[in-house]
Amino acid sequence: MNLLTDKKGFSMLEVLIAIVILSIAIMGLATLQSRGIRGNDLGNRTSQAVALAQDRLEDLINTSRTQTISGGSESGIDETGGAGGVFSRNWTVQTGVPVTNADTIGITIGWNDITGSHNVTLNGVITSDGY
Repeated sequence: MNLLTDKKGFSMLEVLIAIVILSIAIMGLATLQSRGIRGNDLGNRTSQAVALAQDRLEDLINTSRTQTISGGSESGIDETGGAGGVFSRNWTVQTGVPVTNADTIGITIGWNDITGSHNVTLNGVITSDGY
């Protein structure tokens, strides 16, 4: 067997085709990774928004036992309710809804990120016995 005349191996065209196929696969994985990161971020922010809404609802329930509560809003709050975050929190109180001696509280947490605008809404009813 003469190594100089034996022409088994890969041609330049075959190598280029393999590189193109590998590049397409890597680009697909990079896109999938990016979408996974965005999905995780959205899930994290949604969990934080639900916690913010629940905290405000509990505050309003405890306040309603000692004084009349009303609607309000906060903007630029972080996940702990402190200043400097991306969340806004709005709440409304409907007195006498759905029945007499009951109040309905609606709390909406909103934020914007790279994927758009998002909202989480939490509703609760307070009666004379609590909620």
